[in-house]
Amino acid sequence: MRAAAGPLRSSRSGTALANTERMRLEAVLTRDDLHGILNQFAPLEIRLGKNGNLLLDSPSKVALIPGEGLSIVCHATLHWPVLGVSVPVSMRGLTVEVRPAVRPGLAGGGDVVAFTLQIDRAGVTVLPEVIDDKVTSRVNQELVEKHVELSWNFAKSLSHVFELPDALASAAALKLKVRQGIVVVTESAVVFTVDFGAEVQRASGLLERRLT
Repeated sequence: MRAAAGPLRSSRSGTALANTERMRLEAVLTRDDLHGILNQFAPLEIRLGKNGNLLLDSPSKVALIPGEGLSIVCHATLHWPVLGVSVPVSMRGLTVEVRPAVRPGLAGGGDVVAFTLQIDRAGVTVLPEVIDDKVTSRVNQELVEKHVELSWNFAKSLSHVFELPDALASAAALKLKVRQGIVVVTESAVVFTVDFGAEVQRASGLLERRLT
């Protein structure tokens, strides 16, 4: 999800208050919420290299690992000729890890919250263990190199300047600016918290009237 919300230019010039108030917005995704979202993605096809792909079925199990992320168990099908898998191979009980984290955006564009994917155990029982490890390593390498993740530049999206109506003669705008974001994984939910600074911009006309 990427939404851009830039500042609005007020038709009334004004001065900002020196002090700002802190606000907090919290989003909670329970295990059932996450299971439902993941089911909507399924079947999920991920391209690997130039002519390979990994097809993930609906999750049979979704678990939350406190302090780390999600553990998802599902069946999958792998087809990747570069690894010698020239025909689709069924992967029973594939484990996928989803790790959420807040990190700086590119070129100073504000912090983002990102959910990255990683294969924990390939589970290709029809292949030797050494090939199994190779598959896991190469798939994870592809996921990193191709930036297979869900990310949101929340700092850019949620920071905003709201222009106030002319009827509010003493105030020109309300500015909300993201200070920081924190994502925490518990046994029952993924909790994403955003701290804001709130600042009211005074209308300059009020100051002019006070000075006269």
